[in-house]
Amino acid sequence: MNFFSRRRSIFSLFAACGLLLLGGALYSRTRAQENRETREIAPGMTLLSVTTQTPNGPLRYWLVKADKNAAKLALEVADNRDVKQKKSVRDLAAQSNALVAVNGGFFAYDGAAVGAVKVDGEWHRLPWKSRTALGWNEKEAQIGSLSKSCELIVSLEDGTFDTYKAALNGFTLSGTHTSLTDGFAVLTPRFAPKIKLKPDQSALLVRGRRIAARDLRGEISWPADVKPTDFLVVMSGKAALDQPIRGVAWSIIFGDSDLNRFPNILGAGPLLVRDGVVKTTEIEEEFRPDVVERGPRTAVGFDANGNWLLLVADGRQAASVGLTLPQTAHLFQHLGAVQAMNLDGGSSTQLVVKGELVNAPSGYDPVNPLRPREVTVSNALVLKAR
Repeated sequence: MNFFSRRRSIFSLFAACGLLLLGGALYSRTRAQENRETREIAPGMTLLSVTTQTPNGPLRYWLVKADKNAAKLALEVADNRDVKQKKSVRDLAAQSNALVAVNGGFFAYDGAAVGAVKVDGEWHRLPWKSRTALGWNEKEAQIGSLSKSCELIVSLEDGTFDTYKAALNGFTLSGTHTSLTDGFAVLTPRFAPKIKLKPDQSALLVRGRRIAARDLRGEISWPADVKPTDFLVVMSGKAALDQPIRGVAWSIIFGDSDLNRFPNILGAGPLLVRDGVVKTTEIEEEFRPDVVERGPRTAVGFDANGNWLLLVADGRQAASVGLTLPQTAHLFQHLGAVQAMNLDGGSSTQLVVKGELVNAPSGYDPVNPLRPREVTVSNALVLKAR
């Protein structure tokens, strides 16, 4: 080996050593800038808090892990007699005496949930299009696409049946923004204590499939002895049930999914992780670009042992820039999720542990700018000790 070859070899060796030292220094610096803390919330339930640096800036996130045998997941709605009511996540946690609560699914400007809401076997709201939903019972859970529609079934005196598409607990068909002009809506006692009909609307009160009152107009209140099985059929525009009718019922028509077997369902989306692999479905589920962009995040999933995982990340702040949807999926996968889906994020993102608001929601209270603003939401996922 000549002098120049030896010099090149020595130079290469020093360069390699330099890169290793630089890489080690950068790794040590990154680790030094990361702060991780784990504490027990209750037996079988832990909270991991992480503050770290990313190429996009600082990030602050939390992971709640709950043993499925020690914790019970439940869906808490702001008001089970009014789908348009909202409350803060802290209030929803207190309402159910929950140890942990995070904001749930998306909701419209009027407060009504946009997406599936099924609580203890009773449908409050139908799925939005075919978006991702979480279904669960005491023993197992499943995340997948869910589509359903409501069908009004009218039994005629001659023994035949008529069927009609109908809205459920609202005045738009499932998965659309178009208000009913000539059509039917089924309203259950979960919709509102009082219903004010428009001049072109009338209603039937159905109790036990039998029509108890006809041609109801104006403002309608439920009977004092209202039962969960009672419902109103609201007819808008030219829609009418003017044939001799024996009885009326309604049912949910399911798409290609077995999620309907679960008594509790929450729709949100898009999908984040499927079978341990990152799989985001924002395009298939027709989410707006702003849902995918960097911001505060809330997500739910479970690990290979079926233990519950709740992920919350702050965003839109100097202290935490937030996550994009793909980044959320990869982080959740790294933290152990084998199945996971996105929940409502942005200013709705809130994590409450033992009555304390743990994260710092984006936006500030207009009355007190130094205090984080707790946005009111239509529902929350809560964890309770078994």
